[in-house]
Amino acid sequence: MSDIDVDEIRRQMALIRREMHSNVSNVVSDVEEAMDWRSPIRKHPYIALGAGLLAGYFLVPRRKTKAQRVQQALASVPAEALADVMPRMAAFTAPEPPRAAKPAPPKSLGRRLLSWGVGMAWPLVSQSAQAYAAMWLEDQIKRQMNLNPTPPAVPPSSSGRPGEPYDAAHARSARRG
Repeated sequence: MSDIDVDEIRRQMALIRREMHSNVSNVVSDVEEAMDWRSPIRKHPYIALGAGLLAGYFLVPRRKTKAQRVQQALASVPAEALADVMPRMAAFTAPEPPRAAKPAPPKSLGRRLLSWGVGMAWPLVSQSAQAYAAMWLEDQIKRQMNLNPTPPAVPPSSSGRPGEPYDAAHARSARRG
């Protein structure tokens, strides 16, 4: 075998190793993604939210109304005890329901428009104020911790080239001459 054949075989072997590494890396990342339960949620967040809401709606039992609770409680009471209580309950009268208050007069068009505008602008104003407060607080914390100190002043080099040390004697002789 010649040197050219050996070099060609080594090159091909290196190429095959590189391809195998990339193929194995791709398979590993695909398997990790398939085994990660959060992956579909990251890819389709709105569908996941809708599925969660539907599951909650169908799985959580509904509240029983007051009438259903009373009927259930009465069903567990023996009939003899109810026969004794029923004549006394007939004498009981329910209190009169409260009368509805007079409806408030309708608001003027200007007042409705103003309340609509404030209702639309308030979330924007409050969010902007929160963002400004967060930036100010972050700046204060950075100053307190001194994370970004100002670099010390570096005198210019005597030759004018960056990176060279400052030589005061050389600078003086250059000014005299």
